[in-house]
Amino acid sequence: MVLGGEKILGERIYVRPLTPEDASLEYCTWLNDPEVNYYLETRKATLEEVRAYIQKQIDNPNSIFFGIFDKGTDKHIGNIKLEPIDWGKKKTVFGILIGDKAYWGKGIGTEATKLAVDIAFGSLGMEEVELGVIGENKRAQRVFEKAGFRAVELQKKAMNHDGMLFDKIIMRIQKGQKMYAGKNS
Repeated sequence: MVLGGEKILGERIYVRPLTPEDASLEYCTWLNDPEVNYYLETRKATLEEVRAYIQKQIDNPNSIFFGIFDKGTDKHIGNIKLEPIDWGKKKTVFGILIGDKAYWGKGIGTEATKLAVDIAFGSLGMEEVELGVIGENKRAQRVFEKAGFRAVELQKKAMNHDGMLFDKIIMRIQKGQKMYAGKNS
């Protein structure tokens, strides 16, 4: 892994690399909750599956997988991922999950997204971060726009989600982009 186990501090949260010991019943509950997993590919998970997934991310040199933690309580509330990382092209794909619903609608997703972009551009030396979001997920789109991402492509009926086809919006942010207000731009 490129980054050590250090905490990267935000205003209300911090992120740090996850370890298999971070797998918890609460983490599994997020993935098994239909409201939380509505836009996720994962629909259910066991504790052993979560541990194995975290280890798989640790072992992957083209992945950075961080937990999002409440700065005041150290409570694990979600995850961010940069994967795959294309070291040659200096590009990566971003993903986020705020699993603890008590933190929804409070700007945590935006703060975590900005931290992930800071990590990508600063620590990892990336030049571009991209993501794909289901067109119906307007809340996530607003979060990404607040963090500086811009929609660059619409792929009609490109995502099969529980047997239904949805539009996929590709969003992107580039290092030095005017809308990006991170520390490392």
